[in-house]
Amino acid sequence: MENFLNKMLQQGWRLRWCKGPLAGFERTENKDLHYIVDPYAVSSILNFRKFPKHRLNEYMENGWYAIGKSKGCYIFSSDNPNPEIPALEEGLPESVKKTSLITSLVFVALLTIVLIKLFTTPAILYCILLTDIYIVLTGVILFLIFYHIVNAIFLKKDRINSICIHSKRNLIHDVMIFSFFILAIFLQARNQSSMLSYLLLPILVVAIGSIILVTVSKGTKTSQENNKKLIPVICIMGLILIILIPLSVHRLQENSFINGKKRADQLLTESYLLPVAHLNDFVTVTGFKNAIKENNSILGNNTLYAEEFQDLSVFTNRTKMKSKILAKPIFNYLFFQTQKEQNDYFKQNNFNGITYYSLEKTNTILYQVDNIVYLCTPPSGVTKQQVVELLLSY
Repeated sequence: MENFLNKMLQQGWRLRWCKGPLAGFERTENKDLHYIVDPYAVSSILNFRKFPKHRLNEYMENGWYAIGKSKGCYIFSSDNPNPEIPALEEGLPESVKKTSLITSLVFVALLTIVLIKLFTTPAILYCILLTDIYIVLTGVILFLIFYHIVNAIFLKKDRINSICIHSKRNLIHDVMIFSFFILAIFLQARNQSSMLSYLLLPILVVAIGSIILVTVSKGTKTSQENNKKLIPVICIMGLILIILIPLSVHRLQENSFINGKKRADQLLTESYLLPVAHLNDFVTVTGFKNAIKENNSILGNNTLYAEEFQDLSVFTNRTKMKSKILAKPIFNYLFFQTQKEQNDYFKQNNFNGITYYSLEKTNTILYQVDNIVYLCTPPSGVTKQQVVELLLSY
């Protein structure tokens, strides 16, 4: 950071303000101006520390002026040709390294615990596999675990002074997190352009606001004038986002409900084509009531379908995943959850080389063939072999 600021000075630009990751520059002809950056092992998850006031006073007494801070680095400037530079804190590199190492290890431990919990809880894993947004969140967790493991390895190998490697790690981190965010938006709104526009609207506001901030900043000459002009713009942006985000969420919910209803109505009109059990597969009836619910993700499709006529009913839960491995967690969840809900235990049976499981009380059948899982409850009096044979025909 220090090298960068002094390089900007050589090109005729001085730092006017610095707010976290953002900074503003202005033209200068002062040849004596130079910068020094004091890195300090500030706050971490296990180590909360602040830049000591006595060090700040020490810099100011020697002709340095604090002009900003960013990620634990305090930035000082001076136009004194030979100002005295206060000695850095003893053991500072080791302290910074230790703080960063502990932080990465804690993140790895916490995220690994979360990941294990996700993959060992059948109900959560069932939802993850069938919901795009949960798939993306799981991907974020996996990436962060890998990233912090690599970060810890570099820190352990004393690579803390490698500016190039450190900068690339930060760049990879930010780009990947942003990519996951964009991926979540597109998966959530795929094939629905109206939803996509609502999701991208807050991003567009932030992008336009950033351009305005840069433009306003270029027209100011002092930090006081800069703050006077930027603060109103930031407040207006914040107000727009406060109004826009709830509005976008509300519209997304409405669109999602409308699109879901349209899709359900379409499937109901073509319900005879669905690869599920129907009442007319076992008895001849007319005027029955039916209902459907569909869950889709990039990993699979889940269809819940039911028909009812007087005292007759049939229910099918059909899940088709991209692979047999992905279908197994779906089967495991249904196996344990159905027994729990029905307060009964599955019995294992075989029919035409197919292993299926049945509950005698409710005449429920569960089985998996390759990447497809079926859970079906046919009308009473229908044999389990009839159901298995029917569903296998699809």
